[in-house]
Amino acid sequence: MSVSVSKVQSVNLFSECQKSLNKIGKITLENVGKTDSKTCDFLRKVSPSRLKELARLNCYAAEKIKRELDKKYGENNYVMIALGRSLSSIAELMRYLGAETKIIPLSGLRKGDVDCIPSDSLQVYKTYLVQIGLSKTDLKKNSDKTYVLTDYTHYGTSLKKAEQLLKKDELLGDAPNLVSLPISDILGEDYEGKGFEHLFACCRFKNFSYVGKLHFEALNKVFERCSPERIKEFKGNITQGVRKLFWFNVFDLLKQDNNVIPKREIYAIFKHYYSQRAVYNSVERERRIIESIK
Repeated sequence: MSVSVSKVQSVNLFSECQKSLNKIGKITLENVGKTDSKTCDFLRKVSPSRLKELARLNCYAAEKIKRELDKKYGENNYVMIALGRSLSSIAELMRYLGAETKIIPLSGLRKGDVDCIPSDSLQVYKTYLVQIGLSKTDLKKNSDKTYVLTDYTHYGTSLKKAEQLLKKDELLGDAPNLVSLPISDILGEDYEGKGFEHLFACCRFKNFSYVGKLHFEALNKVFERCSPERIKEFKGNITQGVRKLFWFNVFDLLKQDNNVIPKREIYAIFKHYYSQRAVYNSVERERRIIESIK
């Protein structure tokens, strides 16, 4: 079977990209700042435009959310608990910007019954929470801080159930300083209901998360889903490479200090996002029609 030239070129380009990323070592703000201009120029050149777009949106969202939470709760006076994969990369970047964040894997709550979770699974999940600094003791010791449970929401069901789960006596209990806040409200509030928050929602950032998908019925698998070395999604070299390339672009933007996005650019990205979705939906409809004819 012959292999197309474009496929060979893609493999070679990916290999060169991996070598350049490996030269940087661990992808951090400091290491990207010390990387030579030739390597940076190459990585900028090979980065897909959609990846660059997502990196800019990630920077925008992290700065905006931190600014709003600082205003609402006071700087250094809160801990943001990011729920699941969608918000993970934004919460990671907020740490670099000086916010205290915790990222917990948790999915499938919208249609789930948190009261049916076995007690042994809750105990394993509790052990994980304690290891990352989320326990009844932590919340009581830091009673002056607000622990803000956050997620993207459409109807708010998942966030309410996550709060219900964490407030179980076996986990964090009904602590008065544990609250929930829909992040979509913060990201969408400036844009007059045009749906700009959809730019940050659902699967658009999940590939860059270091926590995996953890269904609420399998909380006992949390330790298999909370580090890049063990999550199934990150075992492939391509996925790890894409995550590294994404973070190179994020830190490259921070280094250049030009990551603030004006409204007109957000609107342009928004239109591009929906035009791409329309193209995908059109192709998908055509494929289904052909399949039905067959």
